[in-house]
Amino acid sequence: MPPKLSVLARQTIRDWFLFSPNRNGVNPQRHIQEAVNWILHANEMTEDGGISKGYSLITDSWAPSYPETSGYTVPTLLDYAQITGNDTYRIKALAVADYLVDLQLPDGGIPYWDMSNGQMHPVVFDTGQVLFGWIKAYAVTSDERYKSAAYKAANWLADCQDDDGAWRKYQHLNQVKTIDTRVALALVKAYRQFGEESFLQSAERNLDWAITQQQENGWFKNCAFRVDEDPFTHTLAYTAEGLLESGVILKSARYIAAGKRTGDAFLNIQRKDGALYSTYDQDWSPTSRSSCLTGNCQIAGIWLRLFEHSREERYLHAAQRALNFVAATQELTTSDPNIRGAIAGSYPIHGRYERFKYPNWAAKFFVDAMLFLSQIEAQR
Repeated sequence: MPPKLSVLARQTIRDWFLFSPNRNGVNPQRHIQEAVNWILHANEMTEDGGISKGYSLITDSWAPSYPETSGYTVPTLLDYAQITGNDTYRIKALAVADYLVDLQLPDGGIPYWDMSNGQMHPVVFDTGQVLFGWIKAYAVTSDERYKSAAYKAANWLADCQDDDGAWRKYQHLNQVKTIDTRVALALVKAYRQFGEESFLQSAERNLDWAITQQQENGWFKNCAFRVDEDPFTHTLAYTAEGLLESGVILKSARYIAAGKRTGDAFLNIQRKDGALYSTYDQDWSPTSRSSCLTGNCQIAGIWLRLFEHSREERYLHAAQRALNFVAATQELTTSDPNIRGAIAGSYPIHGRYERFKYPNWAAKFFVDAMLFLSQIEAQR
């Protein structure tokens, strides 16, 4: 049996027989450090300075750089550099930001990661996520290149937005999506950083539109990647986070309430082991048996923000349980740098979301949530 196939088989068998992972002995600092190390390894596995989309057990290979997720990983690395006092992470983060400046299209958009056909098509969501990176890079360096790139991206987003606040052009799979609230959040942060009113106006138009897509039970229409699919917790969390975080920054009770509605819905369906299923229909009935680990991390971040906002212990306890679940799935004993410290797409690893893969954004959201939790716990 080829060595890598042995790894795949071992991971599959472990997950199959150990669906409720052992959560004893979680060491937050170690889990965070291992995940950050893996992100840096994913960066080293590319030739252009970006962060690889991730590692596949099936092909035993690394995907090309993913501009979208490379962009929103820049703030994660810069935050970790500040926390640890280790300038290595700052240098790496800014190198990724530079790669994205060079990749930006003349109109300001950021292209989709798969450029194998030689074409570079700008995508709204991807551009918004890269905007997070440039805003943070400018905040820590005052380098005008990042400000210029951020302005071009934000102006392009505003220019291609529909009158009702949705983005229908330049959409991946040509599907309008409520996850663009996280584009709106990037525009809110651009407004806060640069004071440009047009960025705020564009953001609010989208946030207002997204609220019209929310059901009373907190579930969102147009939240899946495809119209005929149920949304992953990953995309539901994107949407709720965009509303909640924008509400916190803008002190908008309406946006906070919308994010809270979804956060509370997640609270009501959290499993006893701390996880959530990968997908849910409009009645919050699970339509999968596996768990999207990225979604668990994002939702834990939402709960932590709700705890910080309300001081209600139920949010903190739910976040702790969710992150303990994810941390227990992280492989910390192998010497294989391709999977050590990574967070899989699904648990079990053969689940529907990023099957048999370790996507870079899973590690990013895990680090973000664990750092947030560590900060909260240190203040108690």
